[in-house]
Amino acid sequence: MKKQTISALLVSFALALTGCNAATQTPVESTASEGLPQLGNDPVTVKIFASTGMFSDEEFARYLAEPVKKKYPQISVERINSGGQKIQDLITAGEIPDIYASYPGPMGNALAEYKMLYNIEPLIKKYRFDTGRFSDEALQTLKIAGGQDFLPGLPAYTNTFALFYNKDIFDKFGVPYPKDGMFWDEVAELAKKFNRMENGVMYRGVFPDGIGRIQQQLSIPFADFTANKSLVNTEQWREAFQIWGSLFKMPGLTEGDFKVPNAGKNQTAFAGGTLAMIASHSNLLNTLKKTEGVNWDMVTYPQHRKAPGIGQRMDSPILSITEQSKVKDAAFLVLDTLLSTEVQTEMMRGGRMTVLKDEKLKSEFAKGLKEFEGKNLSVMTKLKFAVMTPFRYLPDGDVDKILAKAFNAYIVDEKDLNTALREADEEMNKLIQDKLSQKK
Repeated sequence: MKKQTISALLVSFALALTGCNAATQTPVESTASEGLPQLGNDPVTVKIFASTGMFSDEEFARYLAEPVKKKYPQISVERINSGGQKIQDLITAGEIPDIYASYPGPMGNALAEYKMLYNIEPLIKKYRFDTGRFSDEALQTLKIAGGQDFLPGLPAYTNTFALFYNKDIFDKFGVPYPKDGMFWDEVAELAKKFNRMENGVMYRGVFPDGIGRIQQQLSIPFADFTANKSLVNTEQWREAFQIWGSLFKMPGLTEGDFKVPNAGKNQTAFAGGTLAMIASHSNLLNTLKKTEGVNWDMVTYPQHRKAPGIGQRMDSPILSITEQSKVKDAAFLVLDTLLSTEVQTEMMRGGRMTVLKDEKLKSEFAKGLKEFEGKNLSVMTKLKFAVMTPFRYLPDGDVDKILAKAFNAYIVDEKDLNTALREADEEMNKLIQDKLSQKK
């Protein structure tokens, strides 16, 4: 890739974060043999804020602390929110992390709110980190996700998606198993064969997750940021509600505890043997690892006929170096180590999907999970990422609430489709105006 192209990518490649400040660099000394700067030998501790959902204690040690210590004996990596503290608690206590891990969206706003934003592009150049190693879809997604002219962090990995199914339920009702390459309308037809009471047990066909999933898969815009106007009451959204609604508006599917989409309750139902299929992400593997007696497998995440070959958008923890860090060089070397081929290979073998485009890496997915031998895990690597829709100045949590409220009212017949979309459009326009007024 030419220098000009790399520079252009780095300028536009950003996350949903704001602000820019100067940084204090850790002293370095050159190494003629490698041609790269190198830290001195003085001990240094890099403190990281990252939830246990992003990295379990075992993963934190395996993918961060231990490989960094092996490569840089002078660097120690420490998680500082192991007790479940919130970032606000640590800031109040004067313990701002050197690296803050967040998903693009509301969590990332803390970087701007607490003036922790830092531009890592000089460190990328200094240590010759090759952003061209990221997949094209990941780069495109991350560029669109932000609104800044610099890069404050790097993605660690991404959750990846599949359609999980319970073989025993399919066998019980004599229904053929799902196949790779299915489309959502085919999944809906398959799900209709379930949703029945049997010996006092209510069986259900499918849980595809909330309306946001089809929005993400098709990259449906919810706002025109040039005109600052909602786009929810459009034909694209009408079709999305109808397609997704077909997966919910079946007798017996949305009743009782399952009246509206709830991922946690449906994961429990799948593990408990009453839900035939669930479209979910790689974190479900952790639940299934701890659950005995579930005879399951998976096929590729269902596709939309207008976007064949496309799965879900990138769902990655982003590790950002903070402005307040006094050990920025060491912190960047932690990121560099995490994104090395060696560590990414270990993560892939452990079921964490890489954001790098190395096809050899993808072939290693979940090979280290011996308890899942024989499962069709490779399907999680088959589809391309969808491209993220820009949120710009709108918090995605607020956007999700508006869309979920409208969709949930539609699937339980509290509101017809026209009313649900019209009211959601009005709420989105109000949110847009509220956020614009706050920026003045």
